[in-house]
Amino acid sequence: MEKIALESLRLIAADYVSQQVIDELRSEGIYSIKNSPNVHVNVVLVSTDKGADNVNEILETHACARRNVIITMNPELCIKEESGIYSILSFQADSNPYLELKKFLQLYNICIENHGIICFDLSDFSILIRGRNVISTHSYVYKKDITDALAHLKSICIKENGRYLLAITIANYDNNEMEKMMLPVSDYMESFPDKNIFNFTITEATPKTLTLFTSIPCSSMNKKDTPK
Repeated sequence: MEKIALESLRLIAADYVSQQVIDELRSEGIYSIKNSPNVHVNVVLVSTDKGADNVNEILETHACARRNVIITMNPELCIKEESGIYSILSFQADSNPYLELKKFLQLYNICIENHGIICFDLSDFSILIRGRNVISTHSYVYKKDITDALAHLKSICIKENGRYLLAITIANYDNNEMEKMMLPVSDYMESFPDKNIFNFTITEATPKTLTLFTSIPCSSMNKKDTPK
């Protein structure tokens, strides 16, 4: 896997278990650049009750950033909402939190740290994760035809009042290929309810992937799904 050196996102461990997670990510080539002058997001990983109690103290030991984001590696943990915390994120209870975290960071790198063909930036991403949310990242590699990857996404239930990002990577820009690709993609995008927050971005990167990032406010988790 290609290394991912995050310039604008700082990974912070709130406890020993979370530090082990950060170390494991680094061993796989995913890490925050030490002493980067361009950090906009502090991401605090919390894995234990002790870590949950120490979030504010941990943040005070690091330089300020535009956004302080808490990610819990255990859905049972309770994080207090404080004025300095922009969002509190957790993963679905039946998911692998390490794999979900890795996919989240990979998506952040592609969509925020790389310049996309379609304008999408940190402000847009911040709207998707603002508050207390359950997040997931569904990503599929495609070759020439994107319809097979779209078929996988169509099986994912869409929550009312959810927030979504559809992210596509392409090897290089070709107008004819883009027009062919956008026909089925546009049909899929039209299936989302009007009440949802929906963003779309395209970035030149390999491998070619189709990714749906979902961010569901915890207040909406018990509401009825919208069938696809």
